[in-house]
Amino acid sequence: MPGAGVAPLSLAVGLRSKTRGLLLTKPHDETLLLVPCSDVHTVGMRQHLDIAFVDHTGRILEVHRNVGPLRRLRNRNAVAVVERFSSCASPWFSEGDRVGVVPVEEEDL
Repeated sequence: MPGAGVAPLSLAVGLRSKTRGLLLTKPHDETLLLVPCSDVHTVGMRQHLDIAFVDHTGRILEVHRNVGPLRRLRNRNAVAVVERFSSCASPWFSEGDRVGVVPVEEEDL
């Protein structure tokens, strides 16, 4: 269903922004999309994360909830990872869900 789960999203495409991820940020409700990415870690994180691996069609391959510090997760079939702080109240993905990114006009915000 188009538009069914629209949420604020930040994009991390460079090596520096992907390496940093949500590290050094305070908990917030924004979701981070790391592209390309198939391997993440929670070294240095003080907050738990929700993490989802995404394939080239936008399908959620694997979901991890409430991932604590000092963990490494990877999925060889993933081309992207979506992550957020576990403290977010909004629903999270399930395996098989689809993820899409669409441009938003400033007046739509």
